[in-house]
Amino acid sequence: MPDSRPFTIAIVDDDAAIRRLVKLFLNRAGYETFECTTGEEARAALASRPWDLAVLDRRLPDIDGAVLCHELKAITEFRARYVIMLTGEDDQQDKVEGLELGADDYITKPFQAPELLARIRAGKRIVDLQKELVATNKRLELLSITDGLTKLYNHRYLQDELLRAFEESHRYQRPLSLAIIDLDFFKKVNDTYGHAVGDDVLKGVSKLFAESVRSSDLVARYGGEEFAVMMPETNLEDAVAFAEKIRSLIEQTEISTQSGALRVTVSIGVASVPHSRIRHAKELVVQADKALYRAKRNGRNLVQAENRRDINRVTKPDYTPVGAA
Repeated sequence: MPDSRPFTIAIVDDDAAIRRLVKLFLNRAGYETFECTTGEEARAALASRPWDLAVLDRRLPDIDGAVLCHELKAITEFRARYVIMLTGEDDQQDKVEGLELGADDYITKPFQAPELLARIRAGKRIVDLQKELVATNKRLELLSITDGLTKLYNHRYLQDELLRAFEESHRYQRPLSLAIIDLDFFKKVNDTYGHAVGDDVLKGVSKLFAESVRSSDLVARYGGEEFAVMMPETNLEDAVAFAEKIRSLIEQTEISTQSGALRVTVSIGVASVPHSRIRHAKELVVQADKALYRAKRNGRNLVQAENRRDINRVTKPDYTPVGAA
C-alpha cells in the first residue's frame, strides 16, 4: 500500500535565520517540515516523529552533527532515511568524515535555493525508491506465507511457526494446542457442483475460521480441504471447547457459492502439550491427525481429542466425541 503521508523534512540547526530560510524554501516547494535547535532536541524529535529527510547542521551547540548522523544511521529503522549535512566550512576532510559517518550529501553555507531544492529532490527520489523496495519485499514475504485461494497462512508457514511455538512451549512448560480440521465429504461437493463451487466453499469456511480465532492463534490451510489452528497458551480442555465452537458454527452457517447457499460440516482432531509422549512438533501433528481420524470413523461432524490415558490431570481416560448424537 502506498505511503500517503507527506514527505517530511527535519531542519536541525541552532541558527534561527538558517532555519527560517530553509523552512521557507521547503514549504514553498510543498514539503512538510519541523525544526530542532540542538542535537538532544533532534534525538528526541527524530525518534518520536515521522520524517524522511534531515537537513542537519554539522556544528550544533551540544554535539557534532556528524556524530548525530552516525547515531541515526545505526538505527535499522533510519538506515533508509536521507541526511544532508550543512556546514559553514568548505573543508575536504570535514566532508569526507561526515560522509563516512553516514551523511548522504553535503551542502556548504551560504547556499542557493536552487541547489538546496535540487539536492532535496535527489534525496526524495532515493527515499521513495527505498520505500517502494520495502513495500515490495513485504508483499513478496506475505505472498510466500499465504495460501493463494483462502488467504490464510500456508502449510510451510504453519510448520515453521509450530516448530518455534513448540520449542517455546517445551522450554517454559507452557500449554500449546493444535486442531486439524477436515471438511466432511468435500469430494461430493466437487463432484456434484464442480471445483469452482468447491473453491467457494473453501473460501467461505476459511473466512469463518479467520473471524473466529484469537489474535494470538494461527490458522492455516493445511492442504486440500484440511485446515489447522495453532493455539498458544491453550490447554486441551479449552482447545476442545474452541474446536466445538468452530464445528457448531460451520454446521449452522450457510456458505455462499455461485450455485447458491450450501451447508457443510467438519471433523476436528485436537492435541496438546505438555504431554509425556509428545517430544517433537511433528508428534503433536500426528496426535491431532489420529484424533481427526477417530472423529471421522465415529461418524464425522465431531470433535475428538487425543488419547490422554497417561496424563494424571485428565480424569477421563479419553474424551467422548463432542457433538455426537
